[in-house]
Amino acid sequence: MKKNKFLKVFSSAVALSVVLAGCSSSSNNSSSTKGAKPKVEFKTSVDNGGNLKEGQTLKYGILSSTPLTGLWNVVFSDQATDQFVNQNVMGGTFPTDAEGRAKLDKEDAPVKMHLDREKNEVTLTIHKDLKWNNGENVTSKDIVATYELMGNPKFTTNVRYNDSFEFIEGMKEYHEGKANTISGIKVKDDNTVVIKYSQLRPSIQWGEGMVTDFLNAKQVEAASKDFTKFAEAELNKKPLSYGPYYISKEVNGESVLAEANPHYYQKDKVKTKKVEFKVIAPAQASSVIKSGEVDVIESVTSGVYDSSKDVKNGTFLGESSRYMSYVGFKLGKFDKEKGENVVDPNSKFADKKLRQAFLYAVDRDQINEKVFKGIRFTPTGSGMYPPAIGQLVNENATAIKKDVEKAKKLLDEAGYKDTNGDGIREGKDGKELKFNFAIRNTGQDFDQALADTFIKSWKEVGLNVVLNDGKLMAPKDFSQRVQSDDPSIEIFQGAWQYGTNPNRQELLGKKAPLNLYRYTTDAFEESFKVQATADMFDAKKLKEAYNKFDSEVAEELPFFPLSWDTSITWVNKRVKNYDLNKIKNGEFYLYNIELTDEQGAK
Repeated sequence: MKKNKFLKVFSSAVALSVVLAGCSSSSNNSSSTKGAKPKVEFKTSVDNGGNLKEGQTLKYGILSSTPLTGLWNVVFSDQATDQFVNQNVMGGTFPTDAEGRAKLDKEDAPVKMHLDREKNEVTLTIHKDLKWNNGENVTSKDIVATYELMGNPKFTTNVRYNDSFEFIEGMKEYHEGKANTISGIKVKDDNTVVIKYSQLRPSIQWGEGMVTDFLNAKQVEAASKDFTKFAEAELNKKPLSYGPYYISKEVNGESVLAEANPHYYQKDKVKTKKVEFKVIAPAQASSVIKSGEVDVIESVTSGVYDSSKDVKNGTFLGESSRYMSYVGFKLGKFDKEKGENVVDPNSKFADKKLRQAFLYAVDRDQINEKVFKGIRFTPTGSGMYPPAIGQLVNENATAIKKDVEKAKKLLDEAGYKDTNGDGIREGKDGKELKFNFAIRNTGQDFDQALADTFIKSWKEVGLNVVLNDGKLMAPKDFSQRVQSDDPSIEIFQGAWQYGTNPNRQELLGKKAPLNLYRYTTDAFEESFKVQATADMFDAKKLKEAYNKFDSEVAEELPFFPLSWDTSITWVNKRVKNYDLNKIKNGEFYLYNIELTDEQGAK
């Protein structure tokens, strides 16, 4: 699932949004190319006009082949569909600019952020009128409780915690169970918390080393009593909200009704009093659009768009997204005792030439132009900095083209040769060589064909690749097994929807549980250190550092990028107006949407 355009919050990535894409075969062109853009272009705004009609419920479609899991915790939910609901309900704690950085010293923000670079301190000031939906005030205790939950050493299943939080003084000791409190977090008064960092770096404005939404302290205390029952706690099932909405009703796995928070500090700005978030299966999406059953659907796939693009009851809008699909290699394991990723020198993919051969065997241009209708497009460099990232795009990065002969040469050089003449290469030891490939059933009608084409492309260069368990994997099974380093999974296809924070330590850091490739290098760790220095307040140095890191990852190839994407939004005619640029600039939110008396006709 994608990071919603309405979510004016910042984070590195929607953590478990492991969305699967596909593959196709094509030419043997071996040249590289600079630049990348989709073949299809879209409008970015629509003004439908019409007379406003009060009391209607905004019906918001979530395109997904998986149901909602019902973890309504805006900080710790680990399913992208749930996050979509949670973060729209909360609405964002820190307003951001067009680059996704938190705006400093905003008096009307739910929580005002102030940086003191000389003291290495962040001061968080809660708006005097900010209340939970039960009418109680949001206080400093809530902020402290959320940070303590983030670092709680007993919360062993927490995938959100990473090294960046250890820039907070005392967080490391607290997380290791050596201290009862986080020494660097001080309560100044009921509305003010001061957080002391060992160093203050620009990425903090993108949320690195920060919690970007807060939880109710009383609910945190109750949930922390037994982490084996964490998912069932009220904190996750019926969390309090200080945002524009709160969750009032749930139809298990299918939909959620959010109602306006009667105590929201800016409740006059909430135009739509009720929002129904409803899961729409990809197979039903076209018929749902044509029937006018929903008002907005985000993250419309290329297939759904292609089958619905001529409808007259609404408009498709689009813009470049922060999405990247990829093919990842398993290169080690996550050592839970050490709390870090350990590279396995004996991994099947330890030889970089083998990884390169897997890349050269695939025609990504054909996949994106033909299979994904020109809406997705081939990434450059590591793929981790798509055009939507803004100033940090690496203009010098290139995109490798399919080259069968190059792939074969790399395999020959690495010692993978066909010793018995059957067209399939044996291992360096001369024995049979087979690779297990994990790919999800995403609910698209071309899933199996795409998986087959991947396997066919690799077989073309002599690589024997088979599907794990001989079939596409159920999404939940896929996520659990990839995260737990199931030894049977050696190569897998996934995706990340990046947040506005350009730092990728959460996904490639030595201590990052979401580093699913289990690959780290000294160069990566050094780059993370550089990106965390005060020098990065200089825009030129910031760009140089991130472009260098992009090149390092592309060279090491723990994964290869498959697609960048266009984020497509369907807007029903009864939505008065909708502007992607205003959303991006923080001038328009979900709760600002107005509905008219126009109906979504067939």
